[in-house]
Amino acid sequence: MEASLVKIGNSHGLIIPKRLLSKFGMVRRFNIQEKEGGLIVMPIRDDKPREDWDKLFAHAIKTGHQPEPDYFQGAQNEFDHTEWTW
Repeated sequence: MEASLVKIGNSHGLIIPKRLLSKFGMVRRFNIQEKEGGLIVMPIRDDKPREDWDKLFAHAIKTGHQPEPDYFQGAQNEFDHTEWTW
């Protein structure tokens, strides 16, 4: 797909066609990397950075990884009983 550069102050901006942007949602920020004489432009999704963690954890457990134990479970001191109000 062909795109154009436009001058914006002392910089230039890349015009990304609306039909291409609609595939990613209206993302405001992108990561740009130089690779093999070209550019790779990838959207940065700030709105829900952890939205796919449940799928990643399920996949990890399915492939044999186990969650680490909770080393602080049951660890209490006097402060926990006198100062904290729940």
